[in-house]
Amino acid sequence: MTMQAEQTKDLERVRQLLLNDPIATAYMLGDLDPTYNAACTWWLAHEDGRDVAVLLVYNGLSAPVVLTHGSPEGIGLITSTKLEELPWRGHVHLFPDHLEVMQTAFTFDRMRLMVRMGIATTDLVRVVPAPSHDYHPIRRLGHRDTGDIVALSAFYPDSFFEPHQLSSGHYYGVRTQAGELVSVAGVHIVSRVDRIAALGNIVTHPDHRGRGLSTACTAFLAGALADEGMHLLVLNVQRENADARRVYEKLGFREHCTYLEGFLSRTLEAPPR
Repeated sequence: MTMQAEQTKDLERVRQLLLNDPIATAYMLGDLDPTYNAACTWWLAHEDGRDVAVLLVYNGLSAPVVLTHGSPEGIGLITSTKLEELPWRGHVHLFPDHLEVMQTAFTFDRMRLMVRMGIATTDLVRVVPAPSHDYHPIRRLGHRDTGDIVALSAFYPDSFFEPHQLSSGHYYGVRTQAGELVSVAGVHIVSRVDRIAALGNIVTHPDHRGRGLSTACTAFLAGALADEGMHLLVLNVQRENADARRVYEKLGFREHCTYLEGFLSRTLEAPPR
């Protein structure tokens, strides 16, 4: 049977394919949650009655995000046959073996190798180090803290922080005794359907690094998510950022896979079929 590609709203088909590797696909699984899925468009490739690849376009941020999973042949088919329905440009998260098949239709820029780390919350190290007396205790952040979070995120140019993410209820931070916000840990996705959370926007002011603030905020956040009933936590870190990986390993996170993150631009014409 010839492989075919189609747009789908059958989220259970998508879920079953993604559950083959829930850590690698955690962001896509999270986007199945009703909180996020209204901003999603899904494409599946199938062969001999079996789904083999999925491509997601998420439009819930300031720019579209394209995510992929499955066989390179299936991703190539979706890309080539559904190109006119895909974004002209946006962010992209894809696995290295998908790059070649997508280069027939897209150009890629500022691609970097990322590590996906994950942990079952039953394995989480639940010790939360307290900030020193130079700082206030960790506390939950809300919309009134938006300006301070945006200012702090400027020290992390690749931050994907958007104010609506605060509605998750899972952003936590540390302020100095003078009131300056100097460390934050939050989430990209919290799925209460599949009990998965993706941690992110973890940043500490350069003048306050090396004092355990990121470890403390991330540990506090991870514990709060576990207490809420999340079963699986994931996060992303640049491959060369060994210091950050060590922070997360202290909490029990382990490297699971690598993927490429960057920007894509669609070519003017669809590739030949």
